[in-house]
Amino acid sequence: MDLELRRKLLHSLFGLVLILVLFYFGRKILITFLSLLLLFGSLMIVWRLQGNRIPIAGWFEETFERKDVRFPGYGAFFYVVGTLLLALSISDANEIAAAILILSLGDSAATIFGIRGTHPLPYNRRKTIEGSFAFLIFSLPSFLLIGWMSFPLAFLTAFSESLPVALDDNLLIPITAALFFIIT
Repeated sequence: MDLELRRKLLHSLFGLVLILVLFYFGRKILITFLSLLLLFGSLMIVWRLQGNRIPIAGWFEETFERKDVRFPGYGAFFYVVGTLLLALSISDANEIAAAILILSLGDSAATIFGIRGTHPLPYNRRKTIEGSFAFLIFSLPSFLLIGWMSFPLAFLTAFSESLPVALDDNLLIPITAALFFIIT
């Protein structure tokens, strides 16, 4: 299995776990869980940057990490930060779950289909029409959580993910979703 597929399967699975934590234990426990992950993850990143080895973190790095990241755990760090900001900004569990579902499934599909796509977006040649379309389609199960609001949210997050900005999409997508829910 290639690296991106492994990464995105883990990405999707982690999002589904967060949704389960949210619905079984509530928003406050989700925030606590994400805060603890952020704390311990940050400590592990600092430890790794100092040249120390952490066995389980090393296995995750070797199995799931891209080679050109700024620091170990880069994508996971921003995934946790993004979902934590989302959970802190929105109180409705269905809205939080819908945004996490879009982040986990939509973003994963965008990568899996996008890297195989052949039609670059006119405003971002690094992304493809196929990837954006897959993001949109795989975001639509959020309809089960928030109804018709899932359509504009899916379009908005798919568009934001496709923009040529320096902000990591694991942070950009939850921020976009949080702003959507705050404004609507």
